[in-house]
Amino acid sequence: MGFILDLTETLKTPAGIVGLLVVVGAVYALVKWVFAPHPDDEQ
Repeated sequence: MGFILDLTETLKTPAGIVGLLVVVGAVYALVKWVFAPHPDDEQ
């Protein structure tokens, strides 16, 4: 529980917001890459 409280406090700082955006962007890119159709797949 302490970890979550520390995380929410960190997100209130500008560096925390930038870090959150970086993590969200990385997760979005990973999901897009994982679910992208493979060129060798049959259509």
